[in-house]
Order: sequence, then structure tokens, then C-alpha cells
Amino acid sequence: MSLLSLLPSGAIRTLRRVLLKQGRRMGGARMQSSSQRGALRACMDAARHSAAYRALLQENGIAPAGIGPRTDLASLPVLTKANTFERFTLAQLARPLPAAMLADVLTSSGRGGRSYGFRLTARAQYEEAWFDIDLGLQDIFGVDDRPTLLVNCLPMGVVFRSRAVAVANVSVREDMACSILRDVGPGFAQTLLCTDPMFIRRLLDEAQAVGVDWRALGTSVILGEEVLVEAQRDYIAARMGIDIDHDPQRLVGSSFGVGELGLNLLFETRETIRMRRAMRGNATLARLLCGGAVPDALPSVFCYNPLRTHLEVLNPDANGFGELCITMLGAGNVIALPRYATGDMARLLPLQDAQQAAALAGVPAPWLPMALVQGRIKDRPAGMPSVERIKELIYLDHAIADQLSGAFRLERTDDGQARLTLQASSARSASPMLQQEMAQLCAQHGHERLQVCVLGPEQFPWRPMLDYERKFDYVSTAPV
Repeated sequence: MSLLSLLPSGAIRTLRRVLLKQGRRMGGARMQSSSQRGALRACMDAARHSAAYRALLQENGIAPAGIGPRTDLASLPVLTKANTFERFTLAQLARPLPAAMLADVLTSSGRGGRSYGFRLTARAQYEEAWFDIDLGLQDIFGVDDRPTLLVNCLPMGVVFRSRAVAVANVSVREDMACSILRDVGPGFAQTLLCTDPMFIRRLLDEAQAVGVDWRALGTSVILGEEVLVEAQRDYIAARMGIDIDHDPQRLVGSSFGVGELGLNLLFETRETIRMRRAMRGNATLARLLCGGAVPDALPSVFCYNPLRTHLEVLNPDANGFGELCITMLGAGNVIALPRYATGDMARLLPLQDAQQAAALAGVPAPWLPMALVQGRIKDRPAGMPSVERIKELIYLDHAIADQLSGAFRLERTDDGQARLTLQASSARSASPMLQQEMAQLCAQHGHERLQVCVLGPEQFPWRPMLDYERKFDYVSTAPV
């Protein structure tokens, strides 16, 4: 049992307050310097305990024993799913550890279709995993002072523990989730709903049917698994009665995690949400945050804890966007994956730009460093709109959004044209009128050459009845 687990609740709350206060005093420059040193220590630890990492070092002409505090981090190999989980066995990747010492196993989504990555958690780490989660919940939602119920509807067996809030892990069961919220939720000062941008559509419909009162429950939403676009945030907030821009308590926020590395590695705050939303009407702010040119869909604006994760951007373009690369800090990771490339397009925001951007948005500058995430690199094929751009179009008109499930497929036809096939929320909704409205909406926003088709739930060829247990694959680059 860990020392943290032995502390009484009062001492834990005090410790959270102290750590958050110290973090704010530490400042971004000191945290980043500490993060850089921690990343090198993580690489040294991997070289000692992972046969796979030693092999990768040697293939790059690096002696495993030669890594030290003065090593250039950028000279060390970049890890990917292909050169780790698709090449080496778990025994080669992981530090030697008896099976009895393992407490938790989590897989990646497997959306790539070839393999799964794994995160193995030793019992000592597992006993303390709740602390990082609770630290974030306290920072954003003040859970130490407000009794809180968190209903976790994340798919794929993603569960977490907490000592600060009550947790209901129900996965993708909208009936169970809504029953708990309706019947148990009123006993708490606030409720939190943790889910993904696709499944929340089903949750909202079920909640309306069974009489969940989001306002009375003081419900906020944390969305993970895929990018949340602003138009969808507006749609969710409208259905839940949340005034995003003025409510001091409730929010619709987003969180970024990687199955192989951990949950909530990057996260929105009230300040970053306001900054992203302000980009829509402030071109100067948008150019500052995006490095000059504004992409077709606004990137997510996240904070992250540099004492937990070290972030890099590989091969940045002229605007500073490149592939996100993450090193988890701290000793004891069972599968060490230093400098792990996630496949997401990101930009790290310089401290001076972050402060200027906050001033332009009229919000206090976040005390943690910031990163912008554009989405999956493979979801941005040349000659087609990005997945995020299509999501924005779907949710611009709430009456249209009500008639769609949120699932769609972008393809390239034999003659090179882009085609968008959307799934209606019901057979009745799959009408020629809805298809025409979507086509007009696309044309009005610069996609007049995009072929648009709306199909009923059963006719939609890609998982016609969504099971929500898998990440949806929105893009096919093969001609049809």
C-alpha cells in the first residue's frame, strides 16, 4: 500500500492545495526546465529496464549506458506503435516484473487495425493513480469543497479511481448512466459526465426521455476519445442548458489521453475554452495561437502538467505544427515509451504568446503551459476537408444536427472527387430534404464540390448500428 493511500482525507485535501499553490508559484520556465530533465531520466530508466529500447538505441548508434544529463533529447529515437508493439514482445518492452505485481491493463483503441498498444500498471503505481486525477478535478471543479458525483461513460474499459469524488463507471450504457444521474445525482452539489463526442448524442436523447434535469444537477461534461469542435460544444451546451461563456461553475470541456501512456495528458480549462472560442471572431488571436495561418478548423487549446508529461513537436511546419511526441515522467513505468509519437498534429505555445493570447481573449493566463492539437494527421488527407471541419458543419445548425447521428465517412471517388456520407439519426430523418440542406451548408462554407449523401441508420455501410465501443474511422483514402 502506498503512503498516499494511508493519509486521511483531510491530509489529502491539504496536500492538493499545497501542490497546486506551489505549482502556480513555480512558473512556466522552471516547470519546463524540470520537465526536460525528467524526460532524460525517463530515457535513462528505459535504457536500464527495456530490452526493446536498448535495441532501438543501438540501431541508432547510441550506447544505452551513454545516455546522461547532457544528452540531447532530440538525438534519441522516436518511438511509435510500429517500432514498439508491432515489433517487440511485451517481455522485451516491459521491465522485469512478476505478474502478481501488475494491477491494471489498458489497451489502445486499435483503430489502426493492425495491433494494440498496452499500458501496464504496477500495483504501487495503481495505488497512487487516483491522486493525479483528483488534483485536476480540484483545480477545475473545486471538488474538495463541493460533493461531486462523476459518471464515467468512456468506452473500451476505460475506468479510473478517485478519493475526491464518487465515481460510477458504467461505460456506454446510456440507460444506467441516466438512471444514476436522475436518482442518485440530486444528493450531490454537482455532477460530472465523462464521455466522448459521439456517445453523448445518445446520452442526451435518453436523458430527455427519462427526465434528467441537467440544470438542477449542476452537470458539467468532460469529453475524450476524439476532438471536440466548437459547434458541437455549442450544441451540447444548448441541450444541457449551459451558458458556456458566463457560467462560473458548469462547463463542456475536452480531455486528451493516449491508451499506451495515460489519461488526461492534456486538458481544457475555463481559460483555454474562452481563448479557443474567442478565435472565431478575433483573427489576430487566431493567427497568434496558430502560428500565423489559421487552419480550416480551429485546433483544441489545451494545458498540460510538465511535471507529469514532457511534450515535443516533431518536424514542425512554418506555423509550428508537427507530430505530437510525449514522454511520461517519473520512475516505475512498466512499459517505458520515451518520446512516443501519438499521430496527432500539435503546436506548443511559447509562454509569451500564451500570455498575449490570454490578454486578447480577456482571460487570465493559464498557470500551466499550453499546446494546440489539430487532430489526427491521417484524418487530414489532401484534397478533402478535415474531419474536424465536417464536424463543425454538422453542428452549425442544431435542427440539422438533431437529425444526424454524428457518424460520417469521407471518401475519394474514382474520378478524384470527395464524397461525404452521413448517417441519419433515424430512418425518418434520412430524407432528400436533409441531404439537400447538408449539401447547401457545405457549399456555403467553401465545399461546393463535396458530394453529399445521407443514409438511414441501417443503410449506413460502416457499422450501421453504432456500438460506441470502438473509435469511429471517419476517413477512407482508397478510391470507391
